[in-house]
Amino acid sequence: MSASSPASTAVQTVSWQGPDVCICGVGARTPLGLDAASSAAAVRAGISAVTVHPAFLDRADEPMAFASDALLDECAPLPERMGRMLAGALAGLPMDRGDVDRLRAGCWLGLPEPRTGIVVSDLVDACSEPLQAAGWPAPQLLARGHAAGLMALQLAAQRISEGAVDLALVAAVDSYQDPETLHRLDRSGWLMSAGNRNGFPPGEAAGACVLASRGVAHRLGLPVLGRVVAASTATEPLPIRSTQGVCIGVGLTAVLRSVIATLAQPTGAITATYCDLNGQRYRNEEFVYAMLRTQEAFVDAHDYLCPADCWGDVGAACGPLFVALAVAATQRGYAKGPRPLLWAGSESGYRSAVLLDLSPA
Repeated sequence: MSASSPASTAVQTVSWQGPDVCICGVGARTPLGLDAASSAAAVRAGISAVTVHPAFLDRADEPMAFASDALLDECAPLPERMGRMLAGALAGLPMDRGDVDRLRAGCWLGLPEPRTGIVVSDLVDACSEPLQAAGWPAPQLLARGHAAGLMALQLAAQRISEGAVDLALVAAVDSYQDPETLHRLDRSGWLMSAGNRNGFPPGEAAGACVLASRGVAHRLGLPVLGRVVAASTATEPLPIRSTQGVCIGVGLTAVLRSVIATLAQPTGAITATYCDLNGQRYRNEEFVYAMLRTQEAFVDAHDYLCPADCWGDVGAACGPLFVALAVAATQRGYAKGPRPLLWAGSESGYRSAVLLDLSPA
């Protein structure tokens, strides 16, 4: 099958680009660490938090693989888990509540898509509480699954570049630690196990980042860790549950091409890739199609980081966590260049990509 995109399967993208949206702080709480720095160091070292869960058995009566938050009780209900993880991620941000209160601030929160074991409305209060405690306004919710965090990043960057807000918080949180969720995934053949090499290891985590215009960042004395320079979102016409045909990466190709088109010299311009590949064959095949169509834009299209094997599949939380990993690589001196690309794809079909510039301000 050709790697080119047939015109009949073209998808519409919603894109943004801008020169002056700064990343001023990152926060994380993952199974590998209670902050962004320790989580990134563990991923860098190849440490894995994926182990057997003490309470859940799969269809073969074997313990399920899971990457759990180290401080949360295994019996804690999902809303409580997600609220506490989000509070932990927010604790690492360099923000004073007084600055948030006196500026035009916005808040975007990425959440999982509705799924067996999850009613999104049940999560809203638990996840809104730590945001409000930190002084942020009521969040705009994006219950869009894996792509949610990057979609939130795109919306926040756009609002800052338009001058609608001065300061923005982008946060996202997810957890698979629910028996109904895990048993449904196991029955569907989606979970990693001794009998299933094409499944994923479930996890849980929260990530957050603060964005601001350059003027606001300088006025508040906030660090400028990098810039968000382009973002794009599209919908894959043949997502993982589709019965209408085989996915050939049309949606992912569309968002990658959209952000690549913003580069003045696109050939070999993208120096790193962070993505949500998790072991599922569908995702791997989609990725191959998209890379074949866009590989010229990368220094090495086959050199990518997919940390699900370290902290598990963290669903909606992955977008801000990818930002934290990219920032840590630059700060610690092991980044291969200043222009990382982040991308993720949701079960329902959303595909989102964000291009950063982490060169010195």
